[in-house]
Amino acid sequence: MKKLYTLIAACLLLLFVTPLQSIDAGVGHSRSGSSSRSSSRSSSSSRSSSSSRSRSSGSSSSRSSYRSGGSYSNLGDSLSTGMNILIMFGVGGFILFMLIKYLNDQNSSSGKSYGSSTSYQPQPTIHRRVENNSQAIDRLRYYDPNFDASAFTSWAKEVYIQLQAAWTKKDWNLVRSLESVSLYTQHSAQLEDYIQSQTTNVLERVYVENVRIKDFNSNPDGNDTLVVILSSTLRDYVIEDKTRKVIEGDPQQDLFTVYQMNFIRKHGSQTESSVQDEAVSDRCPNCGAPLKISAISKCDYCGSDITRSPNQWVLDTYDVVDEDELYN
Repeated sequence: MKKLYTLIAACLLLLFVTPLQSIDAGVGHSRSGSSSRSSSRSSSSSRSSSSSRSRSSGSSSSRSSYRSGGSYSNLGDSLSTGMNILIMFGVGGFILFMLIKYLNDQNSSSGKSYGSSTSYQPQPTIHRRVENNSQAIDRLRYYDPNFDASAFTSWAKEVYIQLQAAWTKKDWNLVRSLESVSLYTQHSAQLEDYIQSQTTNVLERVYVENVRIKDFNSNPDGNDTLVVILSSTLRDYVIEDKTRKVIEGDPQQDLFTVYQMNFIRKHGSQTESSVQDEAVSDRCPNCGAPLKISAISKCDYCGSDITRSPNQWVLDTYDVVDEDELYN
């Protein structure tokens, strides 16, 4: 392409130089003619040296008139030549500009086509590291030396998976012991809407990608809070119970979501080895009877209190957050 530009420029340069040389030759010949005429006048003057004053005066006047006429003629020629040069440069410059613009456009379009078909390289996925907040864990261990961060994040992962399964089964009683009373009441009411409308919100192919402990807040006057960030992919859609027709969502689309799960327990509580086993029970801890979904804090059979032990963590809030929370 550079060679092509050089060739075009050379051609245009030759186009400009050739007329300029002929113009300079014309101007030179004009000057020679003037000198010749001047010599002729000088010769004529020497032959007529004995002529009268009037004739000499007339000859001088004639020569003066000639020189004046020659000046006007030269000025007119110069102006005409200058205009020709300007026009020539203008036309030549315009042609050169249009040629370069055309070639650039061709080269640009050709380059884009090539780049899109052969040169495209997808940007590599950057995997940022997900880590627990070690300072938060240290603060928690100050009150609870037996706290195991790895065991807790594994348990939090199981809690999340069981929540999705219970939601699809429309049996929130399965996760009663995993949530605080307020959150259980809220989720039960939301699930009841699907039951009444004879629809099911299907949550399937649940896969937990990352779990991290983000923060710990101690509250001597109430409950301590352990903040967990969890990311997962799942398929989320709604079907009619009778026809099994999909009325909302896409059964083939995997959705990536990040949640903040706040777990609470009474301040000063200690980790117990039996907590995780008890957390998944859907029966009354006193009589063993199955718990009804309408029973929030007491068993319908024996009337005993079925709220979780204050030593156990329960999920209190459950919200969707930005992905950056995994790393901040």
